[in-house]
Amino acid sequence: MLKNYLKIAIRSLFRHKTYSLINVLGLAAGICVSTLILMFVVHEHSYDRFHARHRDIHRVLGKVKMGDNEFQMNSFAASFAPAIVEGVPLVADYVRILPSYRNVAIADPARKEEAILEKNVMFADPSFFKIFSFPLEKGNAPAALQKPFTMVVSERAALKYFGSTDVIGKALLYEGKHLIQITGVAQDPPSNSSLDFDFVISSTTYPALTASNRQNWENGGGIFNVYLLLNSAGSKALAEKGINRVSHLKEGQPDLKPKYTLESLDDMHLGGAFTDSGNNKLIPIFGVAAIAILLLALFNYMSLTTARATQRAREVGVRKVVGATRAGLGSQFYMESALVCALAFGLGLLMVFYLSQPFYALLGLRIDTSFVISPFFLSFLAGLLAITALVAGSYPAFVLSGFAPLEVIKGRFTGNIGGVGVRRVFTVFQFAVSMALIVGSLIVREQLSFMQRKELGLNKEQLLSIPLGPSMADNYIPFRDAVRQQAGVSNATFANAGLFKGYNMFVAPNKITKKEVGIVQLIVDDQFINTLGIKWKTPAVSTRFNTSLVNEQAIKQLGLKKDPVGQQLIEGITVEGVFEDFDFTSVQNGAKAMTLSVAADTTNMLRTPGSVRGVMYVRMNAQSDIAANVKAIGGLFKKYDLETPFEYYFLDDAFNETFKNEMRLSGMFSVFTVLAIFIACMGLFGLITFTTETRTKEISVRKVLGASAAGIVGMLSREFVVLVLISGVIAIPAAWYFMSHWLEDFAYRISMPLWVHFLTIAMMLLITLLTVGFKAVHAAMVNPAASLKND
Repeated sequence: MLKNYLKIAIRSLFRHKTYSLINVLGLAAGICVSTLILMFVVHEHSYDRFHARHRDIHRVLGKVKMGDNEFQMNSFAASFAPAIVEGVPLVADYVRILPSYRNVAIADPARKEEAILEKNVMFADPSFFKIFSFPLEKGNAPAALQKPFTMVVSERAALKYFGSTDVIGKALLYEGKHLIQITGVAQDPPSNSSLDFDFVISSTTYPALTASNRQNWENGGGIFNVYLLLNSAGSKALAEKGINRVSHLKEGQPDLKPKYTLESLDDMHLGGAFTDSGNNKLIPIFGVAAIAILLLALFNYMSLTTARATQRAREVGVRKVVGATRAGLGSQFYMESALVCALAFGLGLLMVFYLSQPFYALLGLRIDTSFVISPFFLSFLAGLLAITALVAGSYPAFVLSGFAPLEVIKGRFTGNIGGVGVRRVFTVFQFAVSMALIVGSLIVREQLSFMQRKELGLNKEQLLSIPLGPSMADNYIPFRDAVRQQAGVSNATFANAGLFKGYNMFVAPNKITKKEVGIVQLIVDDQFINTLGIKWKTPAVSTRFNTSLVNEQAIKQLGLKKDPVGQQLIEGITVEGVFEDFDFTSVQNGAKAMTLSVAADTTNMLRTPGSVRGVMYVRMNAQSDIAANVKAIGGLFKKYDLETPFEYYFLDDAFNETFKNEMRLSGMFSVFTVLAIFIACMGLFGLITFTTETRTKEISVRKVLGASAAGIVGMLSREFVVLVLISGVIAIPAAWYFMSHWLEDFAYRISMPLWVHFLTIAMMLLITLLTVGFKAVHAAMVNPAASLKND
């Protein structure tokens, strides 16, 4: 019987090639995009779950209350983790990790090549490869990080520097000064790992590198991320209570009394306190979009299948007369749907194979092949195929198997049993989703354009940013002076942190309420204001010595006088001038209270232990040759810093990087919109094709009675125009509601533009009329004699 069902399904598929092609292509497109999106969603939710004991691993966080502000920290002293293990029996082990927040110069000393700046460098305890499941291809995991000046490298790093993974015993040069021996080679971390590394250096190496590092280690500087492995029977809540009872924990600042909490490794990637994945807000949107697109494709299939119900009515009637049951007929129609779904699924997966790389390049993501072929994801795909076939075949099987044989054979079957009302609902749903996506896409683009055009309060154009490290400390002043004298350079300045990259904060009391307020602090030189084009509100008399400048937000939040010059922010910090607010993080967040501490000598900042040492900003003349200037400055950099490769970026690129999530969302909305319109158009084309076929004689009679071609086109198009308008009534308020909530996340945002909604309706009407009109005009131009000659 199954073989017979399959044979009938194949015959039906080839007999109606146009409908079959529309069904297969529509379903394949929906399956392709929904699979790509769901692959991303599932991948994001799978982060760090490949570790054998991922449920027992937790990261330590500390919450500090300062007035109305609550700050969260994830870096602790070297003595912090051992004290926890000693005082809390529920903790089985710990690992301290110090990520390198800036690029590190690594070189092969055996080759006379310039060092390479590497970002995936970290210091870690020997327990790193015991707690986390990163297999070692070469070396002994327990002993690999026991000694100072030893490290484990990834396979890709070994191949990059040596062309082979047989590198045990070889050494690499760290920051141009320190030879570090390779004691292990680890498999490359998978793409769904929060910890991405190429070089894991033993934690005992850190204090041995410099005197300032050793001082930071011994004096309790907060530098290490701490991960705890709880006993299998251990409770997170009980462990947190135990940690907070340990009295001899040191964070380097005895006045801080944080409340410690544990963050599960499973929760760290999405919604993590310090994880900048940027995807936690996008995942629900993408998940809903994937389901909506798959439903569009399924509804399109069901609508076309039930629309052709009248052509299958006699077949069903005859089969029932000769003894076929409704269950048997339902099974037959399910087989047809399953065949179409299988073909569409195969074509969809083929499209996934070819489109996955450009699709994820658009998202700025990486998904390993190992994840795609993992049993978990393959079982997910099998489940998706089963659900697709089940949903696609359910309604058509129910409708087609329900025809009454007596009515059909007597010729009294009207065709209305085919579900005209349900098809209209399907069509309205398709139009509504398409219109909502168009509205969303236009609003995201408008908001993105608005943020990119917004005045920042500083001039970010032609501004070169050069990160500096300790190797430049002794030669910074001559390097700066040489850059200032370079042709095409108007000025150069220094700041201890990169704009749009991060910042430091301190707290000061509000003069009126006495509540503590968080203040951003940048340590700069006397040319910072002029070089960045920041405007004065109250110019400082002098900025050449240790002075402090504040912005307008600081005056407002601290309750200072309108003319605050001479007032103290806190003891030792007196206001010498006021500058206008400028955005230095993201226009999404808005301006913050800020102080610029002008230092007479900024070279000390380069010697300070920590992740961020300093950035030089170089203002280029607009008429100068930018490429030639960058090359010349790079030559000067190599003259004064023999250890570190020249690294630079332009400030406007750093600014644009703050929009990566919005740009990602804009690109995705565009993909969703194009696909939704494509599926809706295919459905429209199929429905109007079927409508014209079933109404051929009616159209001919109308033409014989004097109806014009334009009138017939209008008659055939009228129903679809009405459906578009109904869809607009549903889609526009829904899109308005969701996009209004999305815009609330931005400190600077557009007003919801009315033209977007009118343009969306106009676009959908035009697309509908073009799709329907093509077939309707063809039907209206057919010679009526050709249709009526047999009647």
